[in-house]
Amino acid sequence: MKAFHLFLGSLFFLSFWVQAETANHPDFTKAEKIYKRSCATCHGKKGEKPAMGESKIINQLKTEAISTALWERQKGKVIGAGNSAKQRLTEKEIKILAEFVPTLK
Repeated sequence: MKAFHLFLGSLFFLSFWVQAETANHPDFTKAEKIYKRSCATCHGKKGEKPAMGESKIINQLKTEAISTALWERQKGKVIGAGNSAKQRLTEKEIKILAEFVPTLK
């Protein structure tokens, strides 16, 4: 029973730490706004849905994979429903979104 309480305490601390880390990252506030405005409708609030039933679940991807996917779609190398939203992103916005999305888990 003691081990179970220790496990729950550790889980709570880890969850709090991830949320605090996200809140303290200066660009994550902007990334969160961009994500909610341009991405959440198709990918889900936590990046947990495959957009249009076709994409990967983005909160499971690494930063590099997200960045590459955003760049390829922005440049028209990959065609998809979200390309118009991705074409409006700046280089900095792509970078902060790619860092932010894996924290949505």
